[in-house]
Amino acid sequence: MDINTDNILIGDTIYISGHKKPDLDAVVSAYSYQIYRHARGDFNYIAIRSDDVNAVTKWIFNHFKLDIPMLIRDVSGKKLVLVDHTDPVQRPDGWERAEIIEVVDHHNLKLETTVPPKITIRPYGSTSTLVGQKLIQANVKIQPNVAGLMLAAIIDDTLALRSPITTYVDRSIAGQLSAIAGISDISSFARELFDHKDIWLKLKANQIINTDIKEFDANGTSVVITQVETMDNQKLSKKEPELVLELKKLNRTQPKDIRIVMLTDLLRNDCIILADGNKAQDLEKIFGTQLEKGNRMYLPGVLSRKKQVLPPILDYYTKI
Repeated sequence: MDINTDNILIGDTIYISGHKKPDLDAVVSAYSYQIYRHARGDFNYIAIRSDDVNAVTKWIFNHFKLDIPMLIRDVSGKKLVLVDHTDPVQRPDGWERAEIIEVVDHHNLKLETTVPPKITIRPYGSTSTLVGQKLIQANVKIQPNVAGLMLAAIIDDTLALRSPITTYVDRSIAGQLSAIAGISDISSFARELFDHKDIWLKLKANQIINTDIKEFDANGTSVVITQVETMDNQKLSKKEPELVLELKKLNRTQPKDIRIVMLTDLLRNDCIILADGNKAQDLEKIFGTQLEKGNRMYLPGVLSRKKQVLPPILDYYTKI
């Protein structure tokens, strides 16, 4: 008699996935959480990505000679661990027909539709910080190239440990990972990382908008925010008209209440917001400053989408 031996010893395959339009942290936290699970003997946990990766993710995996997790765009019928997100609008396609069994994240919890049996949420600057903490506390041997990969994700998500979302734990885990990776100068490593990310002038407007994009539901108001991190947002001024036109085009075909592109300057610590949508004018009340020409706003001292842009928007629409 033939016997199907698939998964007899290790159980059903469980896929670890970050959010759609994944940034570096979404891919690396899935990759490193697979390592953590395998170290515990859970070899049925497999890291995946649900969409194409950006340029800096490709570069850093190649730099450390590691394979990017495989692409699975639709997770219907699969068992899932969500990393670096919980919001339904950011989940992989087919999540409604999947079984979410665990969450590992550093954002606000949004699980109205499903409550998995295991949830780990920490208010750190990066999900890779959380996974790194798990690996270190469990005394798992982290290979130098994996440590470098995780350090890159923490640097990317915390804007070189300078973003308002950065915590003591982020700095501590980053320091321990840098020692393991043999990276003595984190600042130089961060500069190299952001140099490979700062390719915006070479991209078309639709490519820029879709590189690091997240959608949110603000009490029934649909909000989409793209973050563009650059060493000089003034150089991107020539792209602003093209970006605004693309935002308007997107709102004709895929209407949203507010669409935002954040041009975040990592050196000047400021942000230029480009916005469109039938509720875009609300941003003037939310941030207490005017939209120039109806689409452009300057926000000094603003770096973080998660901590400085999204929360006041959510707060405004919750109150009204």
